[in-house]
Amino acid sequence: MKKFFSIFYLLTSIAVVILLTFCSAKPTVRYDEKNTSKAEEKEVSKDKNEIKYEENFDISPFRTEIKLPEKKADLKKSTDEIWYQYDVTENSLTKTKKIIGTTNGFRVQVVATDDLDEANRIQEELKSVKGANEVYSVFEPPFYKVLIGDFKTSDEANSLKFKLNQLGYSDSKVIKSTINLFE
Repeated sequence: MKKFFSIFYLLTSIAVVILLTFCSAKPTVRYDEKNTSKAEEKEVSKDKNEIKYEENFDISPFRTEIKLPEKKADLKKSTDEIWYQYDVTENSLTKTKKIIGTTNGFRVQVVATDDLDEANRIQEELKSVKGANEVYSVFEPPFYKVLIGDFKTSDEANSLKFKLNQLGYSDSKVIKSTINLFE
């Protein structure tokens, strides 16, 4: 029995050595084929009587440049054109509105970003066309949110959201909020 186990152990160890020797991968083999120089390729092709063609066509002269006009909402237009059917008359009454209280209502969230400069830029863009009294910037960690409007009904807020989407503020959404009541 001892003899049987010693022979079995010997044959198993020889089999493992043979497997490891002949089945091991050589990582340099696959790279050697790709790293042959062009001169060697030409010599090999001459030896095999094959003609190899080298691709050297340059397509760059045939490329056409496509220039699309940039379509961005012009916020410098008159407020009557942009905010058609919205109450945005800029006179002394709009700038001197006084808050008399607050109630539950709706506002349109134009953007929520973690970049304060972006939030301030968007707030200034909206103030220049909508009016200073109805554009708000709120910090709710970690985001700065730019809100616009003081609406008692969601229909009015949805109408403004639709208009803002047309102007390029596609992330706009209506949210419930505490709104200001003006005189």
